[in-house]
Amino acid sequence: MEPNPVYIVRGATKGGTVTYRCPSPEWAVRKYRDMVGRELSDVTITGPDGSVLSLAELEGVSVEASVPKACVAAHQS
Repeated sequence: MEPNPVYIVRGATKGGTVTYRCPSPEWAVRKYRDMVGRELSDVTITGPDGSVLSLAELEGVSVEASVPKACVAAHQS
């Protein structure tokens, strides 16, 4: 039996490193967006084969790209 592919999303915080082992590209896209939204630095995505992926490459192999990003309401003055 072949093991499930794992996408690793890693980002740096003031106190260390946060790492998620994601079972699908869709999950990895969500975690990447969460980390960027939380302003973690040096966020990277590693594919199942060990190669570093860009968000665009990851979205290309997932259906998450078709899900719109969360909208932030603009402040009215």
